[in-house]
Amino acid sequence: MSDEQGECDICQKPASQKCGACHNVFYCCKEHQKSGWKKHKKVCRPFKCNMLKLKAEVHNDDNLGRHLRATKDIKPGEVVLQESPLIWGPAQVTVPVCLGCGNAVTEKNSRPCNKCGWPVCSETCEKAPGHIPECRYTVLRGDRVSLKNFGVIHPLYQCITVLRCLYQKQFLPEVWKKLDVLQSHCEERKNTHKYEQDRVTIAQFILKFFKLNNVFTEEEILRVSGIVMINSHEVPLTEPPHVAIYESTSMFEHDCSANCTKSFTNKGGLVIAAGKHIRKGDHLSICYTDPLWGTPNRRHHLYQSKFFWCSCKRCLDTTEFGTLFSALKCQSSPCNGYLLPNTFIENNNNEKGCDWACTKCPNIFSAYAVQDLVERIGKDLADMPKGVSKDCKQFMKENEQFLHPNHFYLTDVKFALSQLIGQEKPGGLPGVSDEDLELKARLCQGLVNLFRILIPGESRVRGLLLFELHASMAEIGRRRDDPAELHTLLLESKSILQEAVDLLKHEPDSLPEGKIYKQAVVNLKELEFVLRTVHKTIGDSPM
Repeated sequence: MSDEQGECDICQKPASQKCGACHNVFYCCKEHQKSGWKKHKKVCRPFKCNMLKLKAEVHNDDNLGRHLRATKDIKPGEVVLQESPLIWGPAQVTVPVCLGCGNAVTEKNSRPCNKCGWPVCSETCEKAPGHIPECRYTVLRGDRVSLKNFGVIHPLYQCITVLRCLYQKQFLPEVWKKLDVLQSHCEERKNTHKYEQDRVTIAQFILKFFKLNNVFTEEEILRVSGIVMINSHEVPLTEPPHVAIYESTSMFEHDCSANCTKSFTNKGGLVIAAGKHIRKGDHLSICYTDPLWGTPNRRHHLYQSKFFWCSCKRCLDTTEFGTLFSALKCQSSPCNGYLLPNTFIENNNNEKGCDWACTKCPNIFSAYAVQDLVERIGKDLADMPKGVSKDCKQFMKENEQFLHPNHFYLTDVKFALSQLIGQEKPGGLPGVSDEDLELKARLCQGLVNLFRILIPGESRVRGLLLFELHASMAEIGRRRDDPAELHTLLLESKSILQEAVDLLKHEPDSLPEGKIYKQAVVNLKELEFVLRTVHKTIGDSPM
């Protein structure tokens, strides 16, 4: 029994019993809770938000706006939210794609829609609900679309996702009501190059090409363009990836060290799960940018794409929770300290910034010198051939004298190398040298330890690393002559693999991470069989 009082969701009488899952809805008795579950289960979520359908308290903040807070403790891996997209469509910059399924099309594997002429890959895609808006508007304009250039970025597609939102505004008010409350940041976007570009390539194009001057205004279209820009998520289920807007997910706030992880279903739905233990009352967050970028790059990207300067705990801490993820090595011999600025957010223009000081000696490194060094190393990384372990090792050797071992450039290369070893040549891990096998294991373990601190909500990347670590440990054990040592390493490999399975369990099997999850489940069963066999040899318990 709760001390809080509310109205029963069924009869509106005074009630004190809450739904045990979301804690958002009251009932006066168990019978009413049972009878109301069929309807309530569709919206029951373990968080509070200001959405009316969840009947939750409004959470607003001058800086955050609408945001979500957990209404109970949430365990790592527990699903917080799963929802289908309100709208999906091609990215603004894209090659021609099928407007029924979102995959790239060519002249050979597509045909024009019988009604509108837009390329589709099948009869099923021609009839897909998602294709209705542009099909209808094209038919109404009185002239079919005819595409002849495939395989290159096509300007016609810039308007499609915005047009699909406008269709909701004109014909589907219930869906539009959900889109209409989302941020567009129109005022902040005005007078930017992107805003002016959208005015011509999206707003004016839609009005003229589809002859909709009497239906929408330029300002309305630019506002919708902002809604798409600010709230859309890249969905990697198609090639190329498409974008989608999700209702409840739009209220998850950003954090560069988020507590939730984002996955997708095979059908384009979004799954948000806890990446770490979340306590009751905690804000729920996901990362809007690449969490493995350096702080200035993350903040600049967020300002360019989402129109805010991040000041989360990670951005405020130059050591990034003690990982020194952006630190440089002090060049004063024999000092073994590291260089960092007093702050990364001294000014919101991310211009020169302040000078960098050593953590152990009086050495000062000018902001200009830091910028030159980091830009040079970044260019070397960008120019480095991809998928070649030899080049990764050379990059690490050349730059470890300037960068902290956890520096984001070295971390990027270490992650790539940890995946390449055993995949670069035929034969897999059995064909890898002992030296490279040990290196792979060290890299994976080091990165897992780093990411647990730095990005605890990013379950996918940790799951991939743990899968590779498990494979390395098992292969190292196979090469040992001592059955007892093999047994110990296999036990450790099994424990690592089980964690990988737990972290990857929400990944769809249409993506590489989902395929690795399925392989991890198979490997786990095989490991258990091998452990039982080794146990018979050495007489120790395999558990």
